[in-house]
Amino acid sequence: MMIPQVVANNLLEELGISELPIIPKDLCQRLKIQYYEEPLNNLDGFLIINPKNGHSVISVNTRINDEGRKNFTTAHEIGHFCMDSLDRNDFYCSRDSIESFRKTIQPMELRANEFAAELLMPTSLVKPLIQTRDLGWDQIKSLTTLSQTSLTATAIRFIDLTDEACALIVSEDGKISWFRKSDEFHPFVLMENRLLSQDTIAYEVFRGSEPPDWFENVKADNWISGKGVNPYTEILEWTLPLNSYGLVLTLLFDEEGIVGWDEDDLDEDDEVEWEPPTFHKSKRKK
Repeated sequence: MMIPQVVANNLLEELGISELPIIPKDLCQRLKIQYYEEPLNNLDGFLIINPKNGHSVISVNTRINDEGRKNFTTAHEIGHFCMDSLDRNDFYCSRDSIESFRKTIQPMELRANEFAAELLMPTSLVKPLIQTRDLGWDQIKSLTTLSQTSLTATAIRFIDLTDEACALIVSEDGKISWFRKSDEFHPFVLMENRLLSQDTIAYEVFRGSEPPDWFENVKADNWISGKGVNPYTEILEWTLPLNSYGLVLTLLFDEEGIVGWDEDDLDEDDEVEWEPPTFHKSKRKK
């Protein structure tokens, strides 16, 4: 099976690209893929390959109002072109499949997301930038501008490449949809069909409150579990308001180093049951 990151880096090397931003529409031209934007129903983008004449078409939904999201969608379709064209000639990608790491999306779509992330934000170029920045939405926004990607995609990349113990939580309709955590973040985020705790800032955002523009201490067991989590453990939360897709984005920062569980602590057949969090009043900066 192809490794998406390797395929993306091989393509960049082949095209002689070694600096940001990487514009996928320009790559389409060099790959002889026709690029269009048009109104699409229930899709963010699609790729059609004509095996008879070798012509390919990528179309991206004009209703996407974030240029960074359009770039990621285009890169996602290029991923299908590079990795999956021997198996299929057409790929129709919904909004929920792009930039998402839900467990329910198809492995092929997940690979295309991994490809797009590496293509637009190559590890060799982006990791040194991340290592010189503190964790926070301000720093992620600056990388978003530099790489011309979406905020969600950049946050995922930050999580993947940082040495900090942190996680990105994506919530929709008052529930955690999916999460991405760094290698150093050891506690469990247990989120299957989980309603947000009423003592999280994210919950308050769904109720219309304006969140603070910084990290705040909240009780850790409103978000996570693990053998290092007790009723007195705290974690840092920084939540952004609803975006155009109705999502709330939350950064969790384990600054104090909660122990959590290591994978080696669990047998393959062990399942960690989720216990409803005990709700506490959050400690807020005044």
